[in-house]
Amino acid sequence: MSTAYSTPDPKKRRNVMIAALVAVVVVVAAVLILISSGDSNSNGGAPSANGPLKGLKETKAMLDGIPQQGNALGNKNAPVTMIEYADYQCPFCRDYALGTMPVLINDYVRTGKLRMELAPLTFIGPDSETAARAGVAAGEQNLEWNFTHLFYFNQGTERSGYVTDSFINKLYAGAGVDAAKANAFRKTPAAAVPLAAAAAGAQKYGVASTPSFVVGPTGGPYTKLEVDIGNADAFKSAFDALLK
Repeated sequence: MSTAYSTPDPKKRRNVMIAALVAVVVVVAAVLILISSGDSNSNGGAPSANGPLKGLKETKAMLDGIPQQGNALGNKNAPVTMIEYADYQCPFCRDYALGTMPVLINDYVRTGKLRMELAPLTFIGPDSETAARAGVAAGEQNLEWNFTHLFYFNQGTERSGYVTDSFINKLYAGAGVDAAKANAFRKTPAAAVPLAAAAAGAQKYGVASTPSFVVGPTGGPYTKLEVDIGNADAFKSAFDALLK
């Protein structure tokens, strides 16, 4: 798979192999190995520390008025649920989040037909785990989706170390997160528990790339959805089949 991302192909995904998973109540380790090689640049380099935060208006417009609970977006009684397996550093996850996902949220989540869940994987590197923990911490305040969408708008270069405390705090401010509470939580063992759960789910469903999706009636069972991530109509067809 190509690692030149100046013109990302929405049909592509970041390929991964989930190598090991060990989870306990307070200490969690998840080892995921990257198959594809090379760094990528989805956004022209590291985000500016002093520049304006991108995506504030778009994130607000997409999410305002939709209930959130932890990693879940939408009515808890929605008949269909889709779980997204993604890595915060993955440029293809960014492509899906900024291109296709807003259409699905507007047409299916906002109308109460679909519930979405985030399952963060951390295979690309330390920045992925830092970002995922920060997202989980935002989820403690029911703002994980706001944080995550802003992250993708401001995504920098893979493995460049750009996911710093100051970068996270900037996103927290834009998402309306209480940074003091979130920063305290994201550095605890509890923040790693959802990461281990995501890794276990990826193993269960045979997830080998990001973003990947499983879909089914809310509460399960779920099956892996093979779909072009740039084709909103393909997602809609899967949802409609379940809504019949």
